[in-house]
Amino acid sequence: MATQISWWMVVLLGMGIVFIGLGLLVLLCDILRVLLARSGHKAPDAAQPASQPAPAAALPTGPQRQKLMAIITAAIAEDLGQEVSGFRIVSFERRTQA
Repeated sequence: MATQISWWMVVLLGMGIVFIGLGLLVLLCDILRVLLARSGHKAPDAAQPASQPAPAAALPTGPQRQKLMAIITAAIAEDLGQEVSGFRIVSFERRTQA
């Protein structure tokens, strides 16, 4: 006759296995951190500022600006599902990355 395991035993066994697995994962991360620290690799420090962004290129002028505006207008019209003549772009300026 086969013995049945009660449902609470299955729950405790499952939670125990997950807990042990997560503990081993934390232990593995600590071991790797120590090994990498010894080998000279350094993790990026949050206190150090990121590298300076490249200076933004100047906005195009003349025919190049008109071509760029036409491309942007067509992309917006396609995304909105409207005709290009249905709206007008009033201003255009480059945004900096936050």
